[in-house]
Amino acid sequence: MRTSRVEQGRIGQISVEPHPEGAVAVYLVESADGRDGMLIQWLLDELSDYVDRTQLSRGRLLSYAVQTVNGRADVLDEIERVLKEHYPFVVVQRTFDSVIYKVVKDLCAETGSRLMPIPHCDICGRPEPFPDTVITLNDDRGNKLASRCYCRTCTASTMARTNKDYVISLLSVDRRRFGLLRSSELIRSRNKARKLCYRVNAAR
Repeated sequence: MRTSRVEQGRIGQISVEPHPEGAVAVYLVESADGRDGMLIQWLLDELSDYVDRTQLSRGRLLSYAVQTVNGRADVLDEIERVLKEHYPFVVVQRTFDSVIYKVVKDLCAETGSRLMPIPHCDICGRPEPFPDTVITLNDDRGNKLASRCYCRTCTASTMARTNKDYVISLLSVDRRRFGLLRSSELIRSRNKARKLCYRVNAAR
């Protein structure tokens, strides 16, 4: 069994950041030069109030996963329309899954493009550009020790009656095994960013 590289006794604070669900699309574009990348980045910057984005690859193959943040799925149609007006080769898939990610990886290998690092679920290991929940582990002074990401499938299967139980349940089945936190007391604390935060009192 793998154990955490983070000494669990050093964990003094835990913050939880849930990410709202939104429609997702993946866009693959064949890039002729660096200006192509600038155009796509400019487009997504202009729409930053409406979408989150994660870059999947760069180089000859430019690809992004894009998620709506306000329920307006029509913005994904607009992105597709603009891209197809400017580029001869555009592939769009209205979901992110292991199949489209493999397509991106294969095309990166064929075109010499660079596959960008993206989050993976720390329970099941699947690639997840928009984790459902991110848990950050800090020491007593607020210094970051580790950040753990979880996909929607794994969080949905977690049986928990309270927020504290939810946090402990996810960390306990994490691939790095933070099960020792079950015997610690989690005390809700305030946070200016309005994240769900706890102070950890380790069991004596």
